[in-house]
Amino acid sequence: MKPIITAQLEIVPLGTGSTSMSAHISEVVKAIEKSGVKYQLTPMGTVMEVSSIDEAFNAAKAAHEALVNKGIKRIVTHLTIDDRRDYPKGMMEKVESVKRKL
Repeated sequence: MKPIITAQLEIVPLGTGSTSMSAHISEVVKAIEKSGVKYQLTPMGTVMEVSSIDEAFNAAKAAHEALVNKGIKRIVTHLTIDDRRDYPKGMMEKVESVKRKL
């Protein structure tokens, strides 16, 4: 059984001189796209679907480094991982499971 790991990534660039983050977050999303993982952008973070912990860490590192490469001096990165091995469900399956119960 191939694992499906869901990870949520939240990256906050600090000290940019603006309260707007969309230009910086677009760089984060480009890095995630380049890594090849399936993802869903949300208003508060980006959810990724990967098949290994390393894949989640590598995508998060690429996203973090994209902002470092843009010259941002301070970045706070949060990565939350849901690694369920007994019954793999993708991110959309998890959402649909809740919707069926509403």
